[in-house]
Amino acid sequence: MAGDWIKIKTSLIDDPAVIGISIALGLDGDLVVGKLVRIWSWANHQTEDGHAVGVTPDWVDRFLDCQGFAQAMEKVGWLKIKNEKITIPKFDRHNGSSAKTRANAAKRQAKKRSQPSRTERDKNVTRPLPEKRREENKTTPPLTPPTASADHPPHVAKPPCPVAWGGVVSELIDLGVFAPHPAVEAAKAAGASPEQVRAVLDYARSVPDAYGPGAIRNRVMISRPGLDPGQGWPSASPEHEAKRQAFFEEEKRQRRRDDQAAEQERVEGLRSRDAELETRLGPVLDAMTRTERDVVAKKTLGKSPVYDRYRREGAVGLPRLLMLAELDKHMIEGAGA
Repeated sequence: MAGDWIKIKTSLIDDPAVIGISIALGLDGDLVVGKLVRIWSWANHQTEDGHAVGVTPDWVDRFLDCQGFAQAMEKVGWLKIKNEKITIPKFDRHNGSSAKTRANAAKRQAKKRSQPSRTERDKNVTRPLPEKRREENKTTPPLTPPTASADHPPHVAKPPCPVAWGGVVSELIDLGVFAPHPAVEAAKAAGASPEQVRAVLDYARSVPDAYGPGAIRNRVMISRPGLDPGQGWPSASPEHEAKRQAFFEEEKRQRRRDDQAAEQERVEGLRSRDAELETRLGPVLDAMTRTERDVVAKKTLGKSPVYDRYRREGAVGLPRLLMLAELDKHMIEGAGA
């Protein structure tokens, strides 16, 4: 539609922010401008004020097919990232209906000022037309583009924004690595790709406090194809080992506490069940004759030390609990029949 447009400065490619993004990601300025126009156009169409609810920096990187682009925009002040949500600062200055209205008004005023006055128009009307000059050496442009040759090499499309070495250098600096370029050059010389070095940095972040900037720098220097990101590291720092040991000790203590709590809950459940059986079936057992109780005890306890205890002490303690449970079982089976 005619209204689907955004404001773009003609000098955008020379803007220091564009240059900063280009250096950080190792991209040429034209590609950076193209990706900026794409994300701004999306925001102009999908948001009212530049605040994108539910949109994360990772989504922006995938949308632009360029890892780290959202973070690079944030560093130059062209994107705000908070709690994994994004906002385009000063959105209404260049986008939205109000910004377009102001831009159109300014364009109309500029056009009006550039038009000649009525007096100048009258003079132009009476001015004789210049004599037509014969066009010489006029050539018709070819309808088809020239074929590939030494003067016109074929166009080769660039791959879609791979992880750039410039972005790796920026990450190393963020991790506190001093003078990271020699380490990066050594990794390049060994055949490592930016993706492989970034995997090494991701591993370092996954174990906080384990490796300092020097260890990270040394590990990057020996990066090469086939070397796992978790290999080739020096021993972890004593502080990290102490924290790691403390973590595992706390895990053991927590498991013991959980086991004790589960056992306590089990015991309390048994006590509650025994109390309920005693209340409901204790009077029934006590009302039986000795002969009837002996039949229940023999069936329940069989030939066992518990039965011998019943013969000595009667229906008390553990024998009583087992006999009550047997009575409850028969009552349930009788109700089911």
